[in-house]
Amino acid sequence: MSEVEEQLTEVRVTGIAMAGTPQGPVPVAILEDSQERVLLLVMDGVQAMTVQCTLNGEPAQSTHNFMLDVLSNLHATIKRAVIYGLSESRFLSKVTLETSEGIKEIDGRAGDIVTLALIAKAPILVSNEVMDKVAINKAELYKPLEQEEPEIREEEG
Repeated sequence: MSEVEEQLTEVRVTGIAMAGTPQGPVPVAILEDSQERVLLLVMDGVQAMTVQCTLNGEPAQSTHNFMLDVLSNLHATIKRAVIYGLSESRFLSKVTLETSEGIKEIDGRAGDIVTLALIAKAPILVSNEVMDKVAINKAELYKPLEQEEPEIREEEG
């Protein structure tokens, strides 16, 4: 295993959720590693729908499925997806393709690359540096929200 390979951890997509942002709710893919660290990946609606359909074992007519058909007809296969870095608030990611001309790596939006890899049943890898910086512990993600104590008002009069 190369030094670069040792710096990557495999994750699996465990679901889609909605996350609140200052701009309103957005869909996020939940990526989980074997250490129960969770990475939340903001997606657009089409990516999230395609991921959810794939997780449910349902067909989805999307640009991602079309892209996989194009790649298949060109005798190219997706070998893996890698989220390898951060730039401001964006993940840097690439997809590795096996083609008749050899291995090709193509940078792209993390949501698209993860969606393609999920449909293709290819490994999804994240750099340990990214996981260390932005992943949260699964127990933190799923802990119950603290209930605020109800305000007690004294009756006037």
